[in-house]
Amino acid sequence: MSKEMSTEKKKIPEKEEKGYKVELYLYDLSQGMAKAMSMGLLGKQIDGIWHTGVVVYGSEYFYGGGIQASSPGMTQAGSPVQRLPLGVTYITQDVFHDFLRSVADQYSPRTYNLLTNNCNNFSDAVSN
Repeated sequence: MSKEMSTEKKKIPEKEEKGYKVELYLYDLSQGMAKAMSMGLLGKQIDGIWHTGVVVYGSEYFYGGGIQASSPGMTQAGSPVQRLPLGVTYITQDVFHDFLRSVADQYSPRTYNLLTNNCNNFSDAVSN
């Protein structure tokens, strides 16, 4: 797990009356090139090459060389093209970090697979 997910405590502005707001940040790693060029090159429309991260507790959590955390929208993926609300969670950040530690072996550099175990699979697992 990355250093940023240590036991550091920080102000969590997204706390709602009955939980913490959860969002999915969606990035197009091709920065529009897939949509613009895929039909001509592949004969099939591809709208983007997607990367996702889950934003909760004032941090963005994503899978890239292991489980990572950063300030929302400040990953190496650039700026998100969409921010999708996923709802609210009622678990604490400490419990969430315990969960991340429990799945860290599943989301390591060694287990990465472009099609079956990537950032989108991680975002799906974390948000369910």
